[in-house]
Amino acid sequence: MTMLKEKRFIVIFILMNVFILFGWNLIFRGNVWLMNLDILILQTTAMLFGLIQFRKAYKKTDNQQKTFWLILSIGAALCLVGNMFWLVPQIIKGEFVSTGIEYLFWLLGRVTYLIALFYRIRGINTIKFKKVYIFNILIFMITTASVTLYYLIEPTLNYAENSLSSIVVALMYPIINSSILLMIFVICYLIYKKIESRIMIFLAGGFLLTVIGDSYYAFLESSSNFAPGGTVAYLWLIGMWLLGFAGYFAKDNERVREQYDEGFGLRNTTILPYISTLVLIILVIDSYNWVVNSLSFGLLIVIGMIIFRQLLIIKENNGLIREFSYLAYHDPLTGLSNRTEFKETLESEMKRVQDKEIVLMLIDLDRFKVANDTLGHQVGDEILVKAAERIEEVLGPNMKVFRLGGDEFAVIILQEMDSKCNVLAEKILQNIQKPFKLNDYEISLTASIGISVFPKTGRSYEELFKFADTAMYLAKDSGKNGFKYYDDNLSEVMERRLKIESDLRKGLEKNQFELYYQPKVSLDSREITGVEALLRWNHPELGWISPVEFIPIAEETGQVMAIGEWVLRNACRQNQIWREKGLPSIRMSVNVSVKQFQHGGLVRIVKKALEESGLSPHYLEIEVTESIMQNTSESSEVLHQFREMGIQISIDDFGTGYSSLNIIQQLPIDTIKLDRSFITDIENENQLSMVKTIINLGENLKLNVVAEGIETEYQLTKLIESGCQIGQGFLFSKPVEPDQFELLLRQRVFPNRQ
Repeated sequence: MTMLKEKRFIVIFILMNVFILFGWNLIFRGNVWLMNLDILILQTTAMLFGLIQFRKAYKKTDNQQKTFWLILSIGAALCLVGNMFWLVPQIIKGEFVSTGIEYLFWLLGRVTYLIALFYRIRGINTIKFKKVYIFNILIFMITTASVTLYYLIEPTLNYAENSLSSIVVALMYPIINSSILLMIFVICYLIYKKIESRIMIFLAGGFLLTVIGDSYYAFLESSSNFAPGGTVAYLWLIGMWLLGFAGYFAKDNERVREQYDEGFGLRNTTILPYISTLVLIILVIDSYNWVVNSLSFGLLIVIGMIIFRQLLIIKENNGLIREFSYLAYHDPLTGLSNRTEFKETLESEMKRVQDKEIVLMLIDLDRFKVANDTLGHQVGDEILVKAAERIEEVLGPNMKVFRLGGDEFAVIILQEMDSKCNVLAEKILQNIQKPFKLNDYEISLTASIGISVFPKTGRSYEELFKFADTAMYLAKDSGKNGFKYYDDNLSEVMERRLKIESDLRKGLEKNQFELYYQPKVSLDSREITGVEALLRWNHPELGWISPVEFIPIAEETGQVMAIGEWVLRNACRQNQIWREKGLPSIRMSVNVSVKQFQHGGLVRIVKKALEESGLSPHYLEIEVTESIMQNTSESSEVLHQFREMGIQISIDDFGTGYSSLNIIQQLPIDTIKLDRSFITDIENENQLSMVKTIINLGENLKLNVVAEGIETEYQLTKLIESGCQIGQGFLFSKPVEPDQFELLLRQRVFPNRQ
């Protein structure tokens, strides 16, 4: 049934009941018994319908809702029993009869309804629903009951003639009804804030009409003007049908959103005790015909001042509550929702949508830590703020960005995206790629994005987050500045990554690492002039693992320190062994990670490796990547210490990262290594021009230039023509074991293959 048809059905059905009641009363206007009978039959039918629908709602909703609908079912059952105690005697005796028992059951039914509403509201946020709210509600109930008792019930209630039970029942009705009215107010507020389910509007409307009917009935009874078939009957009847329809339209996916809204309705109940106090004071004075002496006048002023002071305190406290609530769910730097809000939002939305699609993107800024450590945390904070703005710029409706901490962001997309998700990820990457212009700096960063999809790749918060996190790290491992979806294949890749991570230390302890050696060659003479030590890992289960795969993991886990020290010791020892055998003395190049510079103690480790091996510092060359230039103050000091020791310094993969001519001139660098990416495409005229430019730059700066990745005679010829003097690559030799390299070193010169 569509929404429009549902509305029409409800309106037509209720109108039919109203017309039946109106027609019956019109026909049997003079017969009180028949008029009462019709009302009771229609009301009993409505109550029975409500009981059945509440039971159905109890069976088809989730655990949180089951209790609520069960309590409502009990309340409906009690009211139905009360109606039966009134209906059956009238049918049997054929006249209007009231036993008084029905009022007790109706009262118990309303008490149960109140408990159900209280339970429902308390379920919105059990943490924030403090005992003080219960106390405030009790004050409001007592005030309302006192006013109702004084003005409506006491004028007609004869304490001497009525039993104690009758008096208690008469007093309890206004208290319970006023409490239900308060609960209705809170529920309507929650519906308005879209925290509560929309079907609750039927319950709110039903209870409201019932409470109004009860109050109007009490007023008419107090003035002896009540007559069957009047407005009260219509209010009760429509209210009961609306309650039943709430259960009828309840669905298994209708859930309360568990959260604390900044303007949550229950907090507004804090003002109720003071309003109640003022109302009672005014009414008490009125009951004494406004006769006030100096003492009572002073008391009124003091009470008024106390209330005013308390209201000021409440205002200040509410401000603090709003502030703390905001901080609890927001990141103070970017203003975005934080990890707490992210988790609650994702969990609640997964419950709400059931099997509809939710896309989760985890975004991590590449190399942010380097920029943050180099340029300072203030610049880093500005980058994060601008990055957050750039992500928000490309988001559409039903999309929300969160900052999870550090340089990690998350985007929740509450709609099916299909191919649009790729477009969105690309837009985010492009926006992040734009240079960040901050003060005197222009910083270029990239991002890596991992994507998981509910319910396809995960059905819980933990799964969805873990899989998106896995995809994000694999995007980083694939070269950064890209995005990856999580799937089963990625799961295998991640398992391999975790295996590598857990076995790194074991590999060092069990001597699974090996050093291979690739010669550096004079391009003109083809004579070996140096050698580079290259690390390899022979894993017992995974086989040979490239350093491209395991070194980034070692850097993340901090194990690169121990591995780097092992490489330095063994490379120095091997070079000294060759020298002691009388082989030509050549310089050994060893790659050092930027993490080893950042950790400290690198100079001590190098000195120790040289002392243990007996190798002269002149025969050692330290290779570093261009990223070292981002922290020149720290790296410059270390490099100058190496220069003083007689160790050569080279910049590896030159032209692919953070090169700055100014910084190169400041650092004690001897060699720049031309990255293999330039050599591979040297047939391209533009690429050849770039190669010549870098070689000329090296010559002008009095730096040696080494070309990496030479594989063909054509590449060799072009490099010689461009003025490059030293190179390495498969054209001469692939990396080989120590014994094989010893043979190459004895041979010394590579033959010309032309």
